[in-house]
Amino acid sequence: MSYKAGIVAVVGKTNVGKSTFINAILGKKVVIVSDRPQTTRNRIRCIYTTDRAQIVFVDTPGLHRPVNKLSAHILREAFRALAGVDVLLYMTEASGEVDPYDQEVLPRIRTLPCPKLLLVNKIDQAKGNQLPETLLAYEKLGIFDELVPISCTKGKNLDRALELVIQYLPEGEPLFPADMTTDRPLEFMVAELIREKIFHLTYQEIPYSTAVVVEEIREREDKPLLEIYATIFVARDSQKPIVIGRGGQKLKEIGRHARLELEALLGKKVFLSLRVKVRPKWTEDEAEIARLAGD
Repeated sequence: MSYKAGIVAVVGKTNVGKSTFINAILGKKVVIVSDRPQTTRNRIRCIYTTDRAQIVFVDTPGLHRPVNKLSAHILREAFRALAGVDVLLYMTEASGEVDPYDQEVLPRIRTLPCPKLLLVNKIDQAKGNQLPETLLAYEKLGIFDELVPISCTKGKNLDRALELVIQYLPEGEPLFPADMTTDRPLEFMVAELIREKIFHLTYQEIPYSTAVVVEEIREREDKPLLEIYATIFVARDSQKPIVIGRGGQKLKEIGRHARLELEALLGKKVFLSLRVKVRPKWTEDEAEIARLAGD
């Protein structure tokens, strides 16, 4: 059998489970996840390699209606990811009908020349006839080559989804070395992991107004230790004490959770230093968005 290789975009509205799907397929955490929408801000290429195929998954920011310049940037990133892909995976949930936002987006998806597969996620949460009614509603649109019901958290039908992706991939040589799982540098992955902890440990608008910049990563010469220095940027003065917390406790908690996961991910001891700075209204400044949240 000839080797298959190609780029597969994973697309859908916010909080539908795209990052969870990719992490489940890769068998490890490569992209951050949160139960809050719009966690992913950038296109992240995640590489799955076997002796039969190499799939370069592109985890895209969730599709949503933009409310400021940052969210408009996020939406542009999502649609930029669709250029030149070999297969498109569109993810939705079993609601019993075509999601209203999907109705707005799918005409744009229809025009893409690549094969399109629908993944109906969270089937373990579906009630009554929601799943068959959802499959029928999307099938009637005539957009998708395959419709696959899945549950990312329960691992249901992921093997079937993977087999279909490989089936629709073009023949070709691997695009990346077999030992790579992402094309992003370590600094990006560290910043994303810290940002995930901010999502988990703060509230309301705080996570959406934060950006993380890794200033330096260095190996200690006198001991097996990786030192990481990073800055958390917020958009308003009132947000800084919330991220820091009383007596610095919230920032320490963010740092501790991030450090423990980094140590597990990297297989070495980590010293993580975090500081918080205010960059006023950065979420409305195109230049700052490009610097703090861009590719």
